[in-house]
Amino acid sequence: MDKNEDDKQGGPGNDDRLVLARLLVSALEAGDEGPVGDLLSSLGVQQDRTLFNELGRLTRDLHEALNNFRLDSRVIEITHEEIPNAKERLSYVVTLTEQAAHRTLNAIEDSMPRLTELSQRAESLSEGWSKFKRRELSVEEFRELGGSLDDFLADVKQQISAVSTQLSDVMMAQDFQDLTGQVIRRVIELVQEVEEGLVGIVKVASERLLKMEGKQVAETPADESSGKGFGPAVPGVDKAGIVSGQDEVDDLLSSLGF
Repeated sequence: MDKNEDDKQGGPGNDDRLVLARLLVSALEAGDEGPVGDLLSSLGVQQDRTLFNELGRLTRDLHEALNNFRLDSRVIEITHEEIPNAKERLSYVVTLTEQAAHRTLNAIEDSMPRLTELSQRAESLSEGWSKFKRRELSVEEFRELGGSLDDFLADVKQQISAVSTQLSDVMMAQDFQDLTGQVIRRVIELVQEVEEGLVGIVKVASERLLKMEGKQVAETPADESSGKGFGPAVPGVDKAGIVSGQDEVDDLLSSLGF
């Protein structure tokens, strides 16, 4: 920052600080402690003023960036339409997923007992058939085995048809993935768009902060009023010193010379 820029901003330039620094060194070398305090105070005031100017410009840039962000027609559309729609879409995704899960579980719960019963009956018939091959069955037992086999084959056809229907229902329940995938991708695009706008605001702040890098900032004790901030007024809270509305923010920055 050169002297001309400092002068435009109401603060002394580098030459003024250099003169004060030389006077301070001369006083210290001469052992004259009288002007030392005043010189140190002057240098501190100039440093504080420079820091104040930098913070003011940073605040102004952030304020303008936020105003532009709010007034952008696309941002208004996102705030009033896209975000509420995104909430409804995500709720729709949850509903479809829940319905698909219930359909799948119901189909499985219906099919498992059918398959278990067929497995047990098939095992029993297999034992009877093994005895028949070893000629361990009487004529009456063989007739019973034949009747059981006829019943089993008829039931197998019926149960397979029922299980096939349940499996088809499971497959149809998975069609939610295509719909929910489209909805989720749209919401992701919306989040990315909002993120880009916020990144733009952060860039404005970072450019100013980089210029202030290396400058020492004097820490001041925090008092009770430091936590009140300058946000919108809250009903029932002391409104003294609170800035409300964009016009008041503009007036405040303008009154401080920014």
